[in-house]
Amino acid sequence: MAEFEVIRKPLSKLRGLPMRSAGWAGDIAWFQFGGPVERPKARGPGIRKVGEYALHLSCPWRWVTSSGFVRADEHSNRNALGALGSLQAIYVDAELAPDGELILRLDIGDALAIEGMPSSAATHKSEYWRLLQPGLNTPHFVVSTTGTLWVER
Repeated sequence: MAEFEVIRKPLSKLRGLPMRSAGWAGDIAWFQFGGPVERPKARGPGIRKVGEYALHLSCPWRWVTSSGFVRADEHSNRNALGALGSLQAIYVDAELAPDGELILRLDIGDALAIEGMPSSAATHKSEYWRLLQPGLNTPHFVVSTTGTLWVER
């Protein structure tokens, strides 16, 4: 339970922010919260509009309604994932399910269920997910098989 509180604290920065867009970057699902804010482009000159925060998932996940209908998951196509942004769902809080899933609660009754939680049974090092501020040189909060940590950028 102490590990969950370490995870819950950084996620509290999302409280009250809408999930404004979602997509794929290779095999990583990304969800942008808040904004839009202007940031320098990662490559080349120019400005891009992004969310204040981004959640990058490299583990099994699913976005479900209160009735259990799966709107999207780690197998969904670009269109299904992109459609989540039109919901403008606002992050409310996080909880830990009895099976160990991290559940991000949203104001519309939906939830983003994330299977990636640190495990002492892990046999190799793998990143589950990270929370970051796109375009800013601030630390990323990373959850992996070996635990949680802030990674300097």
